[in-house]
Amino acid sequence: MSALVIALNPAVDCEWRVDTVRAEEKNEITGEVRWPGGKGINVARWLRWLEVPARLFLPLGGDTGRELAAGLKREGIRFVRFPIAAPNRVNVVVTPAAGPQYRFNQTVPWFSQAQARLLVDRARQLVARSCPVVISGTLAFGAPDDSYARIAEAAVRAGSRFFLDCDRNPFRLALRQGPYLVKPNEHELAQWAGRSLPTLGDRLNAARELSRETGGWVLLSRAAKGAVLVRERDGIRLRAAAPAVTVRNTVGAGDAMLAGAIAAAEADDPGVLLRSAIATGCAATEVAPGKLPSRRRWRELLGSVVVTEIPP
Repeated sequence: MSALVIALNPAVDCEWRVDTVRAEEKNEITGEVRWPGGKGINVARWLRWLEVPARLFLPLGGDTGRELAAGLKREGIRFVRFPIAAPNRVNVVVTPAAGPQYRFNQTVPWFSQAQARLLVDRARQLVARSCPVVISGTLAFGAPDDSYARIAEAAVRAGSRFFLDCDRNPFRLALRQGPYLVKPNEHELAQWAGRSLPTLGDRLNAARELSRETGGWVLLSRAAKGAVLVRERDGIRLRAAAPAVTVRNTVGAGDAMLAGAIAAAEADDPGVLLRSAIATGCAATEVAPGKLPSRRRWRELLGSVVVTEIPP
């Protein structure tokens, strides 16, 4: 069976290149690129690049839905469409010549209760014939908070591993189904813990608490600082720094990291999983949004990741 990536809130991602951003002045766009985006699509793109058989499940509608479908077909990404009438959202990334990127995400389309129920029911049907299952990104707007939990429950019932990367209440509810791996970043971990986590020790303790709750792996993304991997039931606590890279873009780096972890999960070696996750996430930062690196560069990054145990 192939992996199923649940992407209930996909988007056309649009990058605007500008020389600089000036407040209350006209800002000239020097270049524009559009591509299929949103966390689930990003994960599926990287899984395909990592040669992991996968398909997407996503709602598509309107002109932007047609644009998404055409883009996915060009990339050879398999998908199952849930038709909707409203157009999918467009998320804009503003990239100056120097300095941080700015991101603006639309909060459309909205689903009625009946439509959201049909969407989740269809996802549950597909989950029963897929392994692993990846639940990634924000919920479809208007869908009940327990939607991911219901999809996860179907995955567990079918005997499939599921990977979880979302936040807030949908994350808390889906945790109860025992995900194989969750991938919070530092902000999302503090959000789940309900407290600030100023030190690495604080974050490690929270990751251990989260692993005790799920019984599975916690992959804590630390951006340029690398990542921590914990499975408390086995006393496994690993960390690795990110190799030095020239950052071109940060959109989708966390999704690439998750795909790297999924691709290595079958090896049943936590060090291999952590190295693959960090190398893939770092590779994503070196290329333009929506693009993929050379395999040679990915192998170089993979070889440069050093995994160490965190002392008790």
